[in-house]
Amino acid sequence: MSHHKLRAIYKQLTDKIQDAQEAALFEVKELKTDLNELQRHLSGRKKVTDVQPDDILRSAYEISSKLREMQKRREILAEMEDVAAENEAEEYLNSRGAKLLNRPVGWHFQTSKERFLLHGKDVVIAAEELRKLLSAGKRLKRPAKKKKG
Repeated sequence: MSHHKLRAIYKQLTDKIQDAQEAALFEVKELKTDLNELQRHLSGRKKVTDVQPDDILRSAYEISSKLREMQKRREILAEMEDVAAENEAEEYLNSRGAKLLNRPVGWHFQTSKERFLLHGKDVVIAAEELRKLLSAGKRLKRPAKKKKG
């Protein structure tokens, strides 16, 4: 999937999370107002109230519904980010010549002088280790061209 589509999906999920958060916050404020008015009425400071018991239940239900929706979307977003990170790490490892081998299990990277065993199970950690190795100067060097003469 292209990066543009992924960004659009991430943006849509985060927008829906923010919308649910705003709706839940609105309901919390409404519920707070109703409960304050009900408290004044029950304590005798306010003689007449127009608070309906169903409004309190509806607000509480809406808050719980929005919270569940936000939680579910955040979990989906986190899973998608993990999968995208794994795919990117695997592409990086493959582009640098690392190979996933069975014995010993893990990602292997070989230079002209040394062989490195990167992390065995986590692709993202293996890619980080390879980035550290390559930034430390363990790059594959091209053979020198033969001079004609």
